[in-house]
Amino acid sequence: MQKLLYLLLFMAVAAPSYGQFRILFVDDSGDAFGNTEYLASAFDSLGYEIVYFDAYSLAESPTVDEMNQYDLVVWHASSWGTGLVFWDYADTDNPELIQYLLQPSANLWLIGNDVMYDRYLGAPYNFQSGDFVYDYLGISRYDVQSFSDDGGFGVPLVTPSAGQPISGLSDLTWQFSTLWYADGFEIRPEAQSIYEFGDNSYSLAGKTSGVWFHPAGGARVLTYGFDLSLANNFDLIKTNIQDVLTWWQADVSGTHAPAFDLQSVQVSPNTFSDRLQVKVTALETAPMSVQLHSLDGRLVASIANHETAVAGEEKTWQWQAPAGLPNGMYYCSVRSGKQMKTVKVVLQR
Repeated sequence: MQKLLYLLLFMAVAAPSYGQFRILFVDDSGDAFGNTEYLASAFDSLGYEIVYFDAYSLAESPTVDEMNQYDLVVWHASSWGTGLVFWDYADTDNPELIQYLLQPSANLWLIGNDVMYDRYLGAPYNFQSGDFVYDYLGISRYDVQSFSDDGGFGVPLVTPSAGQPISGLSDLTWQFSTLWYADGFEIRPEAQSIYEFGDNSYSLAGKTSGVWFHPAGGARVLTYGFDLSLANNFDLIKTNIQDVLTWWQADVSGTHAPAFDLQSVQVSPNTFSDRLQVKVTALETAPMSVQLHSLDGRLVASIANHETAVAGEEKTWQWQAPAGLPNGMYYCSVRSGKQMKTVKVVLQR
């Protein structure tokens, strides 16, 4: 109840938005320490337009449609290493997150100590193509965890990695002498290390704990393997947020403007038994791709691949479901340039 009230307060008294950068702040923590509310208040105090989604109390994930209404999704798990909504409560991939991150327009900032631990328990754990962590976070190995793998010491600080692109980032120290259970990673070649364990005397120094992953044609994802809400003071938290979001907005504005918009997307019938019809109207002439995915993100069918839709005219595709396709929910996505619209459809024979 306290967290739900806090949601209403955020919506009622949020400061004027900072450059119209709208943020969905997802609370995925069951701890009783107020860490998530504290971190959310730092975003709010900087003047960003923030809506607080209490996934833990609501017992549900934001949908892809809800996430698409915002410029950035900040997902905070704090130090709550059990039953995270991020992993769909059951240590499995979250289908709404997958559909969101399939879009080049998606922006996700994941923050928390125990996100990896909740699903994979202790390090090490290797990832490969087809794993959510590898495909969308740019992480190839859950390598170490502070306190668990450093002789019971904890990481004294995290420090910006050499060559990382975010101007102004500084060391982060903690409200405590060291931070327990922060994660260290190995990352894909396409990813960038943003923060690493320090200082030089620490046994796990140099392990990546902050990862930026933005592959060509993919979503932007920043993963903090530590809980920013536990940084030494409120001003340090605010400065970190401001540095990250100033850089993030510049990156988006420089490469993210869509060439055109989709005017309408209609998928019918819904529910369907064998045949699916997709109708699209575009504002400008451009190539369209239409795909069907399962809940776990697996490509089921490419209904159209870069087929030209003429501005103002309705383009229609028909797709016949194969006999062996299981009943259930699927996602039909229509992509045009850097935009994508997704519609949930149900197959019931």
